[in-house]
Parts: sequence; C-alpha cells; structure tokens
Amino acid sequence: MEIIAELEKPYTDKERNNFIVEYNHNQHYTIKETDEALLAIQPDPHVPTYEEIDQAREDYRKEHIDSKTAMRSRKMANGTWTDEDEQAYLALDAEVTAWIEENLPYPVEE
Repeated sequence: MEIIAELEKPYTDKERNNFIVEYNHNQHYTIKETDEALLAIQPDPHVPTYEEIDQAREDYRKEHIDSKTAMRSRKMANGTWTDEDEQAYLALDAEVTAWIEENLPYPVEE
C-alpha cells in the first residue's frame, strides 16, 4: 500500500470533505482514516490466484491451439494428417506454451 496524500489531524469538516472529493472521487484512491490523519492510498496491485492463472492459461490455449488440436484428431482419424502437419502443430504448441510460461507465470513462493 502506497500513501499518495495525507491530511493530518486536526482538520475541519470542509478540509476533510475536500480531501475525500479530490483523492477519492476525482482520483479514485482509497481513503483511510487513522488516529493521526486521513490518508489517500494506492492499494497493492491484485496478485492473481493459482485458479485465475490456470483459467487464463486454459483460455489462451483454447483461443490459440484448440481448433488445431481438434483438426489434428479428425485428420489423424481419417489418415490425412501428414508429417508436415505434425511439425507445424508441434511448433505452434511450443510457441503457445512458451508464451504462456512467459506471460502467465505462477507466483514464486517465498
């Protein structure tokens, strides 16, 4: 959590209201009141859960390779899947996997 602005006590109702309007209503920061001051804070960024990452990975794979996987199954079943098709499919699968690992990593446990 990062403190963006602070209004130290004592402050008037007008100062309090102006602070809230400026930092919450206009700039969308979270307002927190302590015993010493009124704070405008930037919340910590959302850290995705394993479930959210798994879903994003699955969605990306569905969007980029699932249609090729279905086509591969159909062509293999009817004997029209070629070695060239397989090489292209494996290259695409490697590309999708590399993109997922680079852009949708799991959090590092400490």
